[in-house]
Amino acid sequence: MSVFSLFLSLGAVAGLLIVAVRAPKKLTTRYIDAGIGILLCAMVGSRLVYAFAHWSYYGTHVGEIFQVWLGGLTGSGAVVGALIGIIFLRLVQSFYIGPLADGLLPLLGAMSMAAWLGCWTDGSAYGAASTAWYALPVRDEWGRLALRVPVQLLGALPTLGLFAGLEQTRQWLRRPGLEASLGLLGVALIALGLSLLRADPAQTWLGLRQDTWEGLVMAGIALPAAAVLLLPRRHRAAIPIGKAALKTDETG
Repeated sequence: MSVFSLFLSLGAVAGLLIVAVRAPKKLTTRYIDAGIGILLCAMVGSRLVYAFAHWSYYGTHVGEIFQVWLGGLTGSGAVVGALIGIIFLRLVQSFYIGPLADGLLPLLGAMSMAAWLGCWTDGSAYGAASTAWYALPVRDEWGRLALRVPVQLLGALPTLGLFAGLEQTRQWLRRPGLEASLGLLGVALIALGLSLLRADPAQTWLGLRQDTWEGLVMAGIALPAAAVLLLPRRHRAAIPIGKAALKTDETG
């Protein structure tokens, strides 16, 4: 097992533990089972989007698409996979989307921090070489050590602060789905901002790095959801797509 995979595994375990602690009474098992299912959906989505983005290779190596241990995941794919999983659980397990997304939000925080720390030890997602006072010794994918902008730590620490802040203010975020939308938006903005500081090789499209586009995709999902949920109730009632997300999960 690579160090990156170890960090992701620890992140998954930590996230599930927090989900269990925060779950409604008598629904702990259901939320843990849902969390495991969402993690699997996120992994599948992350791998499929990565393979699609690198189809010039995987088109002739289709069998490697499912060999996740070879490496190659994307954050935006994980988010899309998780959202599809949440919708599926809404259809087959009678979960309400908003409360379920809020309940599983610790998985997003733990996995995001784990991914940034895993990149730090794995020599990926590193920043540009720098002699500034804040530069830290960081290895690249070839194992070369140099003083660089500490992009990975700049990803992990603000993510920790973001989710700690959401945990402290969740009592005021009473609208189901709002906490999850704000959490995803924060993760997207962190990834988007740090993509401008990264120096690792990446595919580009229309002059933007792949990870920049991923941040834009995640922000494009989270921002409209947060905006709808922040609307006064009389305005939200007129938006049919938001009704399912605004119900409460009192009975599961």
